[in-house]
Amino acid sequence: MSTAHTTTAHTTTAHTTTAHTTPTRLAVIVERDVPIPMRDGIILYADIYRPEVGVHPVLLLRTPYNKEDAQTMNYAHPSWYAQHGYVVIVQDVRGRWKSEGEFEPYRNEAWDGYDTIEWAAALPDVIPKVGMYGFSYAGAAQWHAATARPPHLACMTPAMTGSDAYQGGVYRNGAFALACNQSWIMFLTQNTARRHGRPEWERELARGGSVIHGLYSTLPLQDMPLINDEFAPFYQDWLQHSTRDEYWRALSIEERYDRIEVPVLHIGGWYDPFVDGTIRNYEGVRQQGASEEARENQYLRITPWYHMPWSRYVSELDFGIEASNRVNEWQLTWFDRWLKGDEHALQSWNKISYFEMGSNQWKHTQTWPPPQVELTKYYLHGDRANSINGDGRLSQDLPFDAPLLADTYIYDPLIPVPALGGRSGAVPDLTPMGPKLQLANEVRNDVLVYTTGPLDRPVSVAGEVVARVYAATTAVNTDFVVKLMDVYPDGRAYNIAEGIVRTAYRRSLEHPEPVVPGEVVAYDISLGPTSIVFQQGHAIRLEITSSLFPTYDRNPNSMIPPGDVTISDLKLATQTIFRNTDYPSHFILPIVKG
Repeated sequence: MSTAHTTTAHTTTAHTTTAHTTPTRLAVIVERDVPIPMRDGIILYADIYRPEVGVHPVLLLRTPYNKEDAQTMNYAHPSWYAQHGYVVIVQDVRGRWKSEGEFEPYRNEAWDGYDTIEWAAALPDVIPKVGMYGFSYAGAAQWHAATARPPHLACMTPAMTGSDAYQGGVYRNGAFALACNQSWIMFLTQNTARRHGRPEWERELARGGSVIHGLYSTLPLQDMPLINDEFAPFYQDWLQHSTRDEYWRALSIEERYDRIEVPVLHIGGWYDPFVDGTIRNYEGVRQQGASEEARENQYLRITPWYHMPWSRYVSELDFGIEASNRVNEWQLTWFDRWLKGDEHALQSWNKISYFEMGSNQWKHTQTWPPPQVELTKYYLHGDRANSINGDGRLSQDLPFDAPLLADTYIYDPLIPVPALGGRSGAVPDLTPMGPKLQLANEVRNDVLVYTTGPLDRPVSVAGEVVARVYAATTAVNTDFVVKLMDVYPDGRAYNIAEGIVRTAYRRSLEHPEPVVPGEVVAYDISLGPTSIVFQQGHAIRLEITSSLFPTYDRNPNSMIPPGDVTISDLKLATQTIFRNTDYPSHFILPIVKG
């Protein structure tokens, strides 16, 4: 028997101007704290926003961030969707806010999602078709539910969501995603402390945002002061499972594309840490999906945004009116097609729409990268590239046949190179996110800087940027970081994309192995996908260093697992980047021709 509280929302008669919305909005009834039983007896609670009259399909948002909030930082309030003819269910996932049980990230989302979808489809006065929406964790919850193949799931729209819990999630190429992981857990466990009746911990965690930047330096990582093992035991699990073992494979989306049966609208952002996983999800289901309907109906939209909030204003840059948040309109069109049967809803859509930074315009294609892309190599040149005071250059010309041509710097994990902006998440005040000026780093001698001359014509880029770096180190394990920059005519440089490799993971994420000190090794470092026009008069810049802190943890230059590293374990490493005919370090730009 439901004990839900029911209210009637304000009725509006606002007329809309878009073809996919109804001319008059519907009055909405709200039912709060509706119990939904799971197969193991645990009760999860949801709020339901229902049009006062009529029979309508269902939208489902499953969130760990409080159903009453319903991710409204980025989305319209659920009542807006209900006014447009949908029964909207917003549920607290297991172990969060009102719902019973213990929270284990991702572990229960498949079958809890299945049970919720089928419960929703059986409600009175609904069309038994369910669409899902939500970003970040709520996007991953959609994917896990879809792998369980609930019969009444008809479509979904995961946003800012990766493809693998390990690679590009908690870790990237062996490096621990420090700022994102720690800030997320601190935010998450405020509610856990409340559920455990620990107001003193909730108070400390709420204060965490004002001190977290100082706490990122805490070593060992397992002793982070504001991460309580009682509230987040999975944090220690993450540190202990520092390779991509069975712990992570059980949570991977990309290993289960062949179980996806529904159309998906994938939404990503060029400055989102999960953008490469978003594109892999699109390609993976398009190629391996369990049904022809799924394979033929994958759509991808990539914005210039970071993780949140979504806006034309991303950190220090304004990408213009075309970058405004229109996700609600996209989703309404999408749901009208798959839940209401509007065959014309997607007629004007391309399979892929992506935002081209620099020109600040939307581009459309049927494949990614676009078919007219030409992979173009830029080689490292110069006498000494340390900092912008050096003369490091980029050119499409092959390097000279001089074996001593190389650049050397010292990596000291006690004074790491800070991440100025970039692809972290999830809150800009707490983690390095978005485009930012890079001068504070570029004056450091432990940052190698290579720049083209001013461009005589615009250069349009769309696709994955990859660097091949020939490097030697005095350590058995270290990091190499590569960043791509857009340099303005007045000298300002903004970061576009970035990549990292932990050298012990150069061959395998499952079986790290040390490098031989002094041996030259070729590292292929993905900077991820992007799209930008380097305008005439601008320059293209590549930077190489060995830390991106606190986006990633500091490598101690040893094989010690991340969670066990102490301050006394941090040692110097001498890094040498080669750029001669035998070892022609370069990076590859996917340049759009024509």
